[in-house]
Parts: sequence; structure tokens; C-alpha cells
Amino acid sequence: MQTRGLNRLLAVTCSVALLLMIGWLLKAGQSILLPVLVAIIVVYILTTAADSMARLPVLGRLQRRWRRLIVLAGMVTGVLILAAFVTSNATAISAAIPRYAQNFDVLQTQFLHILGVDELPNWARLSEGLLDLVDITTLMPTVLSTITNAGSIVVAAALYAAFIIAELDGFPAKTRRALDQSEQAERTLEVVHQINEKIGGYLAAKTLVNVVLGLVSLGVLWLLGIDFPVFWAIVIALLNYIPYIGSVIAVAFPVTTGLVQYASFGHAALTLVALMVPQMVVAYYIEPKFLGHSVNLSPFTVLLSLAIWSGLWGMMGALLAIPLTAMVMIILAELPSARFIAVLMSQTGDP
Repeated sequence: MQTRGLNRLLAVTCSVALLLMIGWLLKAGQSILLPVLVAIIVVYILTTAADSMARLPVLGRLQRRWRRLIVLAGMVTGVLILAAFVTSNATAISAAIPRYAQNFDVLQTQFLHILGVDELPNWARLSEGLLDLVDITTLMPTVLSTITNAGSIVVAAALYAAFIIAELDGFPAKTRRALDQSEQAERTLEVVHQINEKIGGYLAAKTLVNVVLGLVSLGVLWLLGIDFPVFWAIVIALLNYIPYIGSVIAVAFPVTTGLVQYASFGHAALTLVALMVPQMVVAYYIEPKFLGHSVNLSPFTVLLSLAIWSGLWGMMGALLAIPLTAMVMIILAELPSARFIAVLMSQTGDP
């Protein structure tokens, strides 16, 4: 009995040590692993999109490999255009900050008047501190550094994805040869198929939903006269990839912009309500209908995965948290000794 207890303690200790080692490797190897994982997820999107293109009159006649490459080229072009657009808008936002700071002074005075306070020195210096904090000399290097880092990841991921696509059709035969035509080879291919079906379908549906949400948000922002409506609509669409907290963070930016643009709490409240309505419709009607339980992750697993992946890889980790965690769950479900972890991670109990 004592020996069995020691063996269990040793197994738990080794498991914890292994998890810590894996976490350290993921953090230390971010520059290498992140582009590869982004490329793999991009391939899932490309495969789904290329299969959909097969129904088109002209493009459908092309080989699947060429359809994937066309989609990849379109994605890379779109990302580069988006990066240029974000850079130009960051410059415009920085130029508008002095005007926003003046309106912030007006808001400060209004708020102090509501409180019945005529002067509060610490608050009086708050607007100056805000202006210094987001001054163009500090804002632009941060924005450009973020764009440069994301751009390097996109370029590396695009190269990896192109080579993966070139070898993708031969992957089943290589797997069967590597595993000697065994049952394990067929099981491995089945796992890959499950990952492709779940992740590809989830990302394709999620992207479509986010595009619709971005267009609706663009219309709302344009009607309310918020500055940089296209930029904020793109931010809302991108951050909606992050479940639960992404939509809240995304809405906070245009609401704050409306607040300092019009120096009106009422206009900011109207902006908040107008943007939250489509967010609620997406969260409680559209996504459950189109996405359903496509990745089959429990809400607790989703929140935990967000904390872990964002802690490891920042914003990029938060964007990739759901597909990466779903991949891990599918793989764990195939390991008899680790299947119970996959069951705990799933929402339905059947990973």
C-alpha cells in the first residue's frame, strides 16, 4: 500500500514537472513555435476555404493545392493591407489626441460639477498625464513595434503554410508508410481529420460571424459619427475571436473615443448600448446557431485556456487559445491514460 502511494506521488510529481517544462519551452520557444502553430491553423482555414471554392464555376476546376495557394495569397495580401491601414490610423489617432485631451478637460469639469467640487488639483493634472501617456512619441513606437512583430509572424507563418500545403496531399501516404500500414496509422489520420473538421469549421464560421459583426458595428459607428469607424469596426471583428472578454474590450475603445470626441456622457452611453446590442445578438443567437458546440470546450476550460495562452504569448495567444486548446483536447482523447483530462475539458463529456 505504501509503495503504491509513493508511486502515485511520483507520477503526480513527474506530471507537474513535465507540465512546467512544456510551459517553459512554449515561452522560451515563442519565436519558433508561434509562427508554426499559426501556419497550421491557417492551413485548416485554407483547407476549408479551398473545399468551398470547389463549387465555383472557374476556380472549382483547379487542383485543390492551387485553390489553397490562391486563398493563402489572398490572406497574406489582406493582412498586409490591414497592417498598412492600422499604421495610418494609429498616426491619425495620435494627431487627434490633443483635441481629445481638451474634451477630457471639459468632461472632468462636468463630473466635478456633478459631485459639487469646484477644484481638485490631482484630477486637474490627470488630463495632462493622459496626454503625456498617449503622446505620439510614446504611442507610435509601441504601435509600430506591435505591427512589426505581428508582421514578422505573419510572413513566417505564410512561408510555413505554403510548404505545408505543398506536402499536405501526400501526408496520408507518408503516415501509413511511417507506421507500417498499421491500425495506428489509420487512427492517426482519423485524429487529424477530426482536428481539421472541428478547427476548420469553427474558424470558418467564426470568421464569417466576425465579418458580419464588423460590418454592423461599422454602420453603428458611422451613424453615431464616431471617429475612425472602419478602424474600430476591424478591431471589434478581430477581438471577437477572443471569447467572453474580447467583445467587452473591443467595445470599450470606440465608446471611449466617442466620450472624448463629443465630451458627452450621454453620447458615450448611447454608443455603448448601440454596440452591445449586436454583440448580444451574436453571443446569444448567431454563434450558438452557427457554431453550436463545434469545439466542445467547457466554459471553464475556455477561460483557463485564455489565461494560459495569453500568459504565454500575449494577445496572439489569446486569439489562438480556442483552436489550440481544442487540438490538445482531441489529442488527449486518443491517449487512454489522458482521456479523463479530455473528458473534463469537454462541455458534453464526450470529447
